[in-house]
Amino acid sequence: MSRPGPDEVRSPVVRETSAAALLAPEREVVPFTGRGRELADLRAWVRSREPVALRLMCGLGGVGKTRLALELGRRMRRTGWTVVHVPPGEEVAAVAAVAAARRVLLVVDDAGHRLDLPAMLDAVADNRIRGRLRVLCTARTGGQWWRRQRWTSTLWAGRTPSVTQMALAPALDRTVEVGPDPALGLEVDRSEDDRVLLGTAVTRFARALDRPVPEVSFELTPDHRPRALDLQAAALAAVLAPQDPDAGEQPPVVVDPARGLEAVLEHERAGWAASAAAAGLVAGPGGTAEAALATTLLVGDTSEAGVRAALRRANVEPDDGRTAEAVAWVRAHVPAVPRLAELLVSRVLAEQERLIEACTRDLERQEAFGVLAFATAMSLDRPATGRDVPGELIAAAASALPDEGPADLAGLMRVTRRLPRSSGPLAVPVLDRLTHRVAELARVVGDDATQGEALTDLGVVLVAEGEPAAAVPVLQEAVGLWRGLARTDEQRYRPPLCTALNNLGMGYWAVGRHADALTAQEEVITLCAGLGPGDAPWADAEHARALQNAGVSYTELGRTGEIEATQRASLDIYRRLAEGDPVQYEPRVAAVLGNFEALTESGRPEDALPANAEAVAIRRRLAAARPEHLGELAWSLGQLGTTLEALGRYEEAGSVLVEALQIQRRLAEENARGTRADLSGALSALGALYSTTGRADESLRLEREALEIRRELAREHPARYLHYLAHSLSNLGVTYARRGRYDEAVLLEEEAVGIRRGLARRNARSLKYLAQSLSNLGVRYADLGRFEEALRPTQEAVDMLRRLVLDEPEKYRTGLAEALANLGATLLDLDKPTEALRPMREAVAMRRQLAVENPDKHRPDLALTLSNLASALSAAGDNVAALGLAREAVEMRRRLAADLPERYRAELDRSRAVLARVEAAIRNPTTVR
Repeated sequence: MSRPGPDEVRSPVVRETSAAALLAPEREVVPFTGRGRELADLRAWVRSREPVALRLMCGLGGVGKTRLALELGRRMRRTGWTVVHVPPGEEVAAVAAVAAARRVLLVVDDAGHRLDLPAMLDAVADNRIRGRLRVLCTARTGGQWWRRQRWTSTLWAGRTPSVTQMALAPALDRTVEVGPDPALGLEVDRSEDDRVLLGTAVTRFARALDRPVPEVSFELTPDHRPRALDLQAAALAAVLAPQDPDAGEQPPVVVDPARGLEAVLEHERAGWAASAAAAGLVAGPGGTAEAALATTLLVGDTSEAGVRAALRRANVEPDDGRTAEAVAWVRAHVPAVPRLAELLVSRVLAEQERLIEACTRDLERQEAFGVLAFATAMSLDRPATGRDVPGELIAAAASALPDEGPADLAGLMRVTRRLPRSSGPLAVPVLDRLTHRVAELARVVGDDATQGEALTDLGVVLVAEGEPAAAVPVLQEAVGLWRGLARTDEQRYRPPLCTALNNLGMGYWAVGRHADALTAQEEVITLCAGLGPGDAPWADAEHARALQNAGVSYTELGRTGEIEATQRASLDIYRRLAEGDPVQYEPRVAAVLGNFEALTESGRPEDALPANAEAVAIRRRLAAARPEHLGELAWSLGQLGTTLEALGRYEEAGSVLVEALQIQRRLAEENARGTRADLSGALSALGALYSTTGRADESLRLEREALEIRRELAREHPARYLHYLAHSLSNLGVTYARRGRYDEAVLLEEEAVGIRRGLARRNARSLKYLAQSLSNLGVRYADLGRFEEALRPTQEAVDMLRRLVLDEPEKYRTGLAEALANLGATLLDLDKPTEALRPMREAVAMRRQLAVENPDKHRPDLALTLSNLASALSAAGDNVAALGLAREAVEMRRRLAADLPERYRAELDRSRAVLARVEAAIRNPTTVR
């Protein structure tokens, strides 16, 4: 949807027709305030000495991008700059019109959906700039459409114009003040609190509408960060609220910025009945007036001819042939701000399901792109309607795009470039089909760059579709094309080469070629390190991605000492990128923070905890605004729960893991097959915690459900899911053993050992899990009294972990301590107490150190090992040495049982029995054991 020009929004017709028109930033009804820091930064950027400079200003709808750009333009005009707010479709003409000016600021609103933006930048390159030219682009988010300007435009041929990026946060600046400009005598721009801004807006709107100023009670929805538009809409809604003139003193009007736009829209819709009827239309839910208006907004053509076409498309026939009046009514009621238009369209389409089909049927290329642009913008600020209206629109409009021959390639490329796979589950299959078709056409008629781009996208889709083996040769071909282009113009084509290499690394990783994946990722890191400062904005995202993925590859290859440095380097870049485009990069920040879970696996959960907690905080905020982040929130909650469990903070871990499971169950109800793996992970994590904390019945239920899902997944995709199947088998075996069901437990652990032996032959990373299963299998045999059979797997586990601990002591010492304790217990069961002493003493020493570092986590294991060592010493005839250890174990378990009696009472009784036997042996040395 294109914004109306300043003359249109100030016209008397619009003002009389719609109170909502007062929200248009061009009207400037509410004084400019709260953006002093950003305005100062923009003014400094405009005044900089570079001949040509570009800036992308990102921010969600309603944060104040357009208003800030208008204020910047007003102030720069006063200092002699030529300022042009470029209308859609006139991008190239705007550059030509200012060719003779020496100081020019071009403002391109909603730049992400300007098809002619590359041509505009080419025009900038073709014009010989005599002075300074600034191009300020605004968009809700950047990403691939912005980065590809670097190689699709000739502006960078032989030069490196300054390119920067900034973001507007929802919250207004409440601390920074900007002093007056001495050259202009401008007033001081003082920042205001949200409440003060709301009060100011109430007064200004009341004056504009000639209404009394109401008393307002300001309430905030929890976790809602009000944007400038939200605050102003809430103020307008308060002014529009009905008042009883005979009631005397009026009660305060309660306003919530989270519902401000909804309240304004409800007021607008309620007032349409009479005027719509006069135009031959019917207002209200399901009415022809709203159908015509929503269709016009969605297709994007508000000209008289465009509205007439929308009436036909929506099958709206005005009464008594009053088509001209109906067209005039629709044009007069076009919302003044995009978010209000998106809210209206989402409401109407949710109420009138047939309209989605009508609005996406037989679309011309330009119309289809308009619908997709509108729906994509709406998906970023998805209004709550109970339906995925943006996803339905994207799926329907993309399906309607012509894709029959080479002439359709350019239009299809425009769509696939601007529609992310995160558009929603309804749209993804359609976009994937388009990606396949684009690649087919590009092979026939595309140049090398078009083919490289199309094949890179196709490879990503093939990986997502579960066909990584087919993806790898496609991605290799794409890399070859970009390498060839980079040889002709290295600086121009290095960024897309980095993208293709990163995607190739992803393909290699998906087929288990982790060393090859790392080679591709390290090449990207080297390429990005060689870029000059002017090219950093185009390559930083791929640089961060390569570092992040290299950290994951290091994990797979067992190079754990290199993981943390790469993840921290990636995090630093993503944090910087998120400052300029939080919508695009805050999710990436959370993803990298989640990778710090590797620290928990390496025995450093205390270092992983801050990162896990921050990831949850980010994703909780994102999920509150956009439901598609719920799965990522559940994943981060699972990581946090695992870290808390590793720290022995079981109650907190339980709360977090329960929430993660609740989210995954809800998502599974919506998309059972698509979320099975994540659901099984949440079930397994909570089941393992319950097993550890003595809640075996609950654990069995959860772990059986997880095992059933993972068996099914492993049958379908063994390479991907056998590891997780073995994990569930082992966990359930431990829980069965805790319930005394030893025969079932040993069968499960034997199956887990078999799977993990096969995995360890292909990937050394699986050795840790094989050692754990071998140690568990020894315990399971011992549970059944099969002590001779228990010795071999237990000794094998100890030998394996000794080798592993030499390279990574922090990661493997806990597992080695457990295996040594199990070996000692097995030797004691075989009536070899003297041989049992050495591994038991080593286990006690290790667990003492672990308990010093993390007492909540390791004190229970230390108590068990102390009690077993006391038994071994007593059996070896050294009851005096055994006595102190037995007493220490009893005292330790007494404290544990005081906190968790159900879990530790039986273990306390066993330690007391050991102590009693030792004391009896000391009193009567001739007693036979």
